[in-house]
Amino acid sequence: MRGKRVKEICEYAQKVIDDMNEGMVIVQAGGNGLLENGREATVNAIMKVVERKRKKNVRVAVTGLLRRPACNEEYERLRKEVNRDLHERVLAMKAESIRKREVGSSFMDMDDLIQAGCFLEDGVHLSQEGETKLSQRFIRWIRATHLLMEGRMD
Repeated sequence: MRGKRVKEICEYAQKVIDDMNEGMVIVQAGGNGLLENGREATVNAIMKVVERKRKKNVRVAVTGLLRRPACNEEYERLRKEVNRDLHERVLAMKAESIRKREVGSSFMDMDDLIQAGCFLEDGVHLSQEGETKLSQRFIRWIRATHLLMEGRMD
């Protein structure tokens, strides 16, 4: 969904979850519109997707917003704040899910993985290397989550 804003990505993800009874969804919302929407609206839009799965047997992983080498310090500061808020809220939901023995959610921080060399010349979009690293991280989460859903991991 290249070029879409967080709100559009989240609306699409909600529809996907609504059509599911069980399974997995990874929400990798980009940073388009972050400066205009702000921290709270961005976090709330993404968390609405995570909360949507509560009545279903759907595991949701949320990635942190990716850094953008081409963007300014304000974007980077706000991106880090959003990621911190998302991580804290998803972790709190996960703890609650464990207590209630419900299906949980995950947060995937990509800062250690996606470095400046993982971007195209525009400094915004991922290069082939960046997309490969991101996909490999997703595949690891899918495999581990599949084992959990089959009861092979605790």
